[in-house]
Amino acid sequence: MGRTIPSFRQLLEIEKLDWSAFKKLLPTKKDKQVFDEIFENAKLYTCYLGNASNPIVLESVIMGVIFHNYKQLLQVSKEEDKSIEDSLKKEIISLINNKPECKILFYRFSKKWHGFLYTLHKEDRESLMKMILGICSHDECVCDIINTQDFQSPIDYYFFLFAIIQQQKLINKLNKKPEDAEIISTTTTTINRSLSDYM
Repeated sequence: MGRTIPSFRQLLEIEKLDWSAFKKLLPTKKDKQVFDEIFENAKLYTCYLGNASNPIVLESVIMGVIFHNYKQLLQVSKEEDKSIEDSLKKEIISLINNKPECKILFYRFSKKWHGFLYTLHKEDRESLMKMILGICSHDECVCDIINTQDFQSPIDYYFFLFAIIQQQKLINKLNKKPEDAEIISTTTTTINRSLSDYM
């Protein structure tokens, strides 16, 4: 008998095909290449994302891409963590003790992505936990709004939005030159770079 449930890799290809009309309408060849890169980056985590058991494939694609971009940005920014495991434990304890609304978001999101989180290799798991903690440590009022939602989808979308904000802040930090630090702190500047510039 044949297999009735497609693998996550097959679902990823189907999702990419579903977005092919969108890809065709992208204005430049570079935009189309970046679109393909997004799905290629998600493919790097296929076996891990398949364990997330998420029925909405696009959410898994977004999660894979956000995580991949976060790792790339950490490498570009040359952030080094000494004893990351200890610092993660301290951050989790601090979050649990000092930010009850953020704690709820952390537990709700960790529960949904449990399969993805715990199948990653240790270094990737630590990076993902660092990303999740950074996102969940946002303002308590915002986390309270997210936690009052009755269904899961808005939580994921707010979480993804927070992740994008976190990555944009990292990009802004990378774009800031040391000699311009004083000027940037006193005036508002527009930075015309995106995540695709670092891929």
